[in-house]
Amino acid sequence: MKPRLEFLSEADIDAIHACSLKILGEIGMRFPSQDALALFSAAGADIVDNDTVRLDESIVSNALKTTRKRSGFTLYARDPAYDISFDRHDPGMSCMTMATSVIDLKTEEKRAATTRDLTDLVRIAHELDHVRVAGGMVTPQDVPLKFCEQHTWATNLMHTTKHITDGMTGRACVRQVMDMAAHLAGGMDAFLKRPFISGWVLTLPPLGMDTESLEAMMEMNRNDIPIMLSSGPILGSTAPVTIPAMVAQAHAEILACITLSQLVRPGAPVVYTSFARGMNMKTTNISMAGPEFAALKVAMAQMGLWLDLPVRMPAMLRDAKVLDAQAGFETGMVGTLAAFNADIMDAMQLDTDMVVDFPDLLFCNDCMAAIRHAIRPMEITPETMAFDLIKEVGPGGNFLSHRHTFENFKTELLHPEILDHDNWDSWAEKGARTIRDKALILVRNMLATPAPPLVTPAQEKAIHGILEKAVKGA
Repeated sequence: MKPRLEFLSEADIDAIHACSLKILGEIGMRFPSQDALALFSAAGADIVDNDTVRLDESIVSNALKTTRKRSGFTLYARDPAYDISFDRHDPGMSCMTMATSVIDLKTEEKRAATTRDLTDLVRIAHELDHVRVAGGMVTPQDVPLKFCEQHTWATNLMHTTKHITDGMTGRACVRQVMDMAAHLAGGMDAFLKRPFISGWVLTLPPLGMDTESLEAMMEMNRNDIPIMLSSGPILGSTAPVTIPAMVAQAHAEILACITLSQLVRPGAPVVYTSFARGMNMKTTNISMAGPEFAALKVAMAQMGLWLDLPVRMPAMLRDAKVLDAQAGFETGMVGTLAAFNADIMDAMQLDTDMVVDFPDLLFCNDCMAAIRHAIRPMEITPETMAFDLIKEVGPGGNFLSHRHTFENFKTELLHPEILDHDNWDSWAEKGARTIRDKALILVRNMLATPAPPLVTPAQEKAIHGILEKAVKGA
């Protein structure tokens, strides 16, 4: 049986969902887009104060009936070997996006992220076993801010064949990214049959959306491109300070956007996500790894699973500034709790998702392997209980030399690449290296080896052509 973690009972979930529907019915949510308002109005919603939409429960319920469910949902990859399905729970990591700084591999000092850094990070993530979804881990600061999303997408598409998620602001950006991807798929028709990209859609708490996000979302909906739909309210700031109230508000915002997506295109694929988080009331700094954040990931994931949707939750976005004991604790606490319910877990950033340290990618990959191993199903069968083996060895014997041990130890015991299980003397003989020291050596060696090209020269030229046209056409 696959273990699950439940902070909310069935009665709790019912009560939260009912409260969310009441929020949408009596308060509403702002949708500043004439296209969106026209769709809501045609469906029977009330439009008040020019752009606030109040949704009757029946409109939301009808939308939930057509939303693509887990068993029929696939996040495609350019290489089908990396396709992600949700018919069973098998958590993996995703590249969180949009950090602005890196820890330099040579100087080990924090600095602004560049396109070269982005290329290297995408390449590393592509080679890590437990990274399921690629993305632009950093927003390069050496390109014009207005076109950083297009630059990030171009780099992603050329350096990984896994599914890619990143930001897309406005309808034009979505079309430009689709054009880039089509050159890799063999044409637009082929791409639309297996769209190997998805885009972030972030609400604007409390109870709002911005116009450009709406335009991007609806364009993705029209083309059957999955959206990573997230509400990110802050306890006591853009949501009430009590966790149940925040969950109800965040869930309401997601429900409203799901409803719109289904009005645009019934069956449009939506992944349920939430960046609901806390704030340090002494400093007003946002926390992406506190205990409240961990609890919110479990609760919000339960709401997404209750809707039978794929669930993506941020889980390894540490508040720690460097790869230290705090980072390790935050990785273990939030990562393990989230992994019980989330299918995809955003990871591999520090400093409240603003800084990327190259060795941290390998550390998180090792941690994800351990977390997956810890929460894997436990099969209770006569074979796994091995009574005949215990009887054969008997009192006072040992199992070390038995064939059963040889045949099963590789699957039963985890042998990490970075995490250290040696004793002190063995560790000292190998150089007494810290976790970061070990990971730094590995990542430097990885990047010293040229990566095989994942696009042809013609495809690379076409992608750069689209990027240049976007910049010139501004």
